[in-house]
Amino acid sequence: MTKTDPRILQIAIRRQGIARKEDSRLPRWDQLPAEERDRLLAESAAWLRAAVEARLMPLAERPTDKHAAVYLDDYDELWAEYPSVPHSDSETAIVPLVWASEQCKIKQEMEVQGTTFRLIGWSE
Repeated sequence: MTKTDPRILQIAIRRQGIARKEDSRLPRWDQLPAEERDRLLAESAAWLRAAVEARLMPLAERPTDKHAAVYLDDYDELWAEYPSVPHSDSETAIVPLVWASEQCKIKQEMEVQGTTFRLIGWSE
């Protein structure tokens, strides 16, 4: 995990949300003192690192240029990167895992519209 993995923040926010469900007196994530947010982020980074090392979670970085990301969306539908030439990280094209080019959509556009994707692995 060389660069900041966005999953660390997702884990920390979800962890705080679970704790808040159990005790409604606890503050929301955006109301936590900076020291508490930093502690939860450090804890989440350690959990994620352990999960990656145990192979329960995939690496956030592409293992090789031959690997394409596989995602799970909010509706538990599988998506995969669709190779584009030239490759652009700013506009990642994705397809539902039916591998039909006519199904191809722009991942960032779908995210702007509210779809959340979770990286679940890499295909080769």
